[in-house]
Amino acid sequence: MKSKLAALSVATAVLLVLCAPSLHAQSLFPPQQDLDKITAAGIHAHMEFLADDLLEGRGTGTRGYQLAANYVRAEFEQLGLAPAGDNGTYFQQVRLRQVTPNPANDSLVIERGGQRTQLAFEKDYVMPGDSAHEDASASGGMVFVGYGVTAPDQHYDDYAGIDAKGKIVVTIFNAPPAFPSSVRAFYSDGFVKQRNAAAHGAIGIIGIWTGEQAKNTPWSAIIAFTHQPNMNWLDKNGTPNDYVPELRAKALVNGSSAEVFFAGAPHTLDQAMASITAAKPLSFPLEGRLDMRESAKFTALQSPNIAAVLPGSDPTLKNEYVILSAHVDHVGIGDAVNGDTIYNGAVDNASGTAALLEIAKAFAEGSQCPKRSVLFLAVTGEEAGLLGSDYFAHFPTVPIKQIAANVNMDGVSILYEFKDIVALGADHSTLAEPVDDVAHHLGLEVSPDPMPEENFFIRSDQYSFVKQGVPALTISEGFKTVDPALDGKKMQVDWIQTRYHTPQDDMQQPLNFKAARLCTEVLFAVGYEIANAPERPHWNPGDIFGQRFAKQ
Repeated sequence: MKSKLAALSVATAVLLVLCAPSLHAQSLFPPQQDLDKITAAGIHAHMEFLADDLLEGRGTGTRGYQLAANYVRAEFEQLGLAPAGDNGTYFQQVRLRQVTPNPANDSLVIERGGQRTQLAFEKDYVMPGDSAHEDASASGGMVFVGYGVTAPDQHYDDYAGIDAKGKIVVTIFNAPPAFPSSVRAFYSDGFVKQRNAAAHGAIGIIGIWTGEQAKNTPWSAIIAFTHQPNMNWLDKNGTPNDYVPELRAKALVNGSSAEVFFAGAPHTLDQAMASITAAKPLSFPLEGRLDMRESAKFTALQSPNIAAVLPGSDPTLKNEYVILSAHVDHVGIGDAVNGDTIYNGAVDNASGTAALLEIAKAFAEGSQCPKRSVLFLAVTGEEAGLLGSDYFAHFPTVPIKQIAANVNMDGVSILYEFKDIVALGADHSTLAEPVDDVAHHLGLEVSPDPMPEENFFIRSDQYSFVKQGVPALTISEGFKTVDPALDGKKMQVDWIQTRYHTPQDDMQQPLNFKAARLCTEVLFAVGYEIANAPERPHWNPGDIFGQRFAKQ
């Protein structure tokens, strides 16, 4: 009897060891035959069509964009996915207002000691145009308010002890570098800063383009970006999104021209930058009065999101939706660069749309149907301010409370073969778990945000869902390369400086489709695990985004 009990004890011990919980014991990683549905050739083929000159850069509201939308719709339909747009269709129409600045009527003038200093449009400043009025103006005294950030959770307030009522606030672009990456991105959001300025009584706002981000994106690129379409979506009453009526005018000023605002002030711009960069708020009144006039022309447009759904197989979980998203639009036709005026948007974001279509194929033709429903969402207007995704998040075609998570793809990894991934947003929720598991299975590392100064987390469509309380993330490559001779950081910074939002983002640039396929597999596998997990994703306890947005 003792021998049998001993044997039983050993067997039980072995069983306990084998069944002990570990990070990967409950892996939901997809079968290899499902991953094999994703091919480099498929990604290349979709990109070839979407980035072709025929589509003229897929500008929001243009014929070229509609051709791309029809292509995506046809792919969804061919895969047998059900329509998830308006009225039983694959399209959700988004009503838009294009705001085109009218620089001939713009002005930015500082009055000080009886002298008037008029800044020069584009050389010194740019204005986006007011989204509710074709002519807008603000006049008043000025106060410097650092980054323009009030962050109780970070024990930081640029407005402490300063009176901004009836004033025009002068701010530095970005937020304190000491903030965690995604938190810094949140407080860098222009709309968040504008609402904060209005809450403190400001009537206008100036942003100064200087610091870390200005090193990666020079003022000449900012000027080029302002020549690209600027839009807002409109609700049923014709009200533009993210509009702050208390602020009567806005401008962005070149850092090299900004010292003029600090003449006669107790501190120079350099002194102020040194203080706030060290997370030490330094705010103070500025001498003189600022007169701002902002002029623009409005054009009415309409452009569709494209949505399709694969119903889930679980009787209960099928009522929850995992949204996989990518933006179809780019910026269309613009200023000539090296004789080319078509901004093809191959990497940004024909690659993400191609990945979305390959992932849709992998799900639709997979070995088993996911437990949760998967909604494939290809959106419009991302380049004009995340408009399509923000509209969908405000007016979803499925109940917002039933959206479990969003996985967004914006420019899949296609420059070099990589050894690590960056999952922006994953650290705020339980979405970190499937990311870690997928990375483990594919032999990849998970790295923190290597470029927090760029605020990438708030600059793509996942952020629209975060603001509606939905856990969301986007995944890209890190700087660690398979080929040690390649410098991942240098390649990415070089791409931003030479190809981002230029006609040179086309299919003739060096592209690595082996890397693109691996990145697409990562995105598919993360979506697959979320769709099949027993527990719905949730925000981490005390998380800034969960606290601010989940209760909505």
